[in-house]
Amino acid sequence: MIKLIASDIDETIIDHNRLVPERNKKAIKAAQDKGVIVMLATGRGPYEIFDIPDQAGVIADDRFVICCNGAVIMNVKTKEIIDVLAMDFSYAKKIFEYAYKNKLTFYLYTLDKKYGINLSDETLIAESHINLIEGDNIDFLEGQTVLKTIIKNSNMNQLQALEVDIARITDYNLEISYSSNMYMEINAKGVNKAIALKKVADHYGVDMKNVMAIGDNYNDVAMLEEAGTAIAVRNARLQVKQSADYVTQADNSKGAVGEAIENFVLNL
Repeated sequence: MIKLIASDIDETIIDHNRLVPERNKKAIKAAQDKGVIVMLATGRGPYEIFDIPDQAGVIADDRFVICCNGAVIMNVKTKEIIDVLAMDFSYAKKIFEYAYKNKLTFYLYTLDKKYGINLSDETLIAESHINLIEGDNIDFLEGQTVLKTIIKNSNMNQLQALEVDIARITDYNLEISYSSNMYMEINAKGVNKAIALKKVADHYGVDMKNVMAIGDNYNDVAMLEEAGTAIAVRNARLQVKQSADYVTQADNSKGAVGEAIENFVLNL
């Protein structure tokens, strides 16, 4: 019996216009009316959630959202940070220096801000909250909590080829995953959505066999493999589909999350 549902955000619960489809909203409400807990688990930072929890209807007392691939667990209503697993600053600095030297698009997330270098004009317009890093070092961030770093490249083959270098310069001591077919996401060792989801499930006294996880990309695989019911949306990457118990007929724009809930919770 499913008692807890965790859904990824991008390319999963929202459509291409960053809106939650009505099918998802309706199914989530019906599941919650049956006493099922529904939450979000995303690679986004705590300040990038925007109104998506409100759209999805998952804001309530004692409810959480997993951010930065599990580096942060935040109360979705009060915005209180419940749990943090930070990256060692020395590793973040090495990744920044590598990106700077190779002219790569780079992001760094702290608890309250997102920084970047080598950003396109389109990115700066679309993500106006990003703080540009001036100069060739990030020493001004030392002492702050670094949640994750990202290297962006729309060519996945080129991006994945960088993984060997990133792993080597960080002593093979970080977690590397991918999302949105353009982001290499780099977190502290032991950070993934599965570990964070289990912390939330334990808080509610829910066994992982009673958890349904829904996702589309590489950073969702660990979560899907640990959940009792694993759902890949139609537009998911092949590896994600191979890790899933069920692949939806609908893609993210057509209410894939709603379809999963209808089939496995509402029995429609």
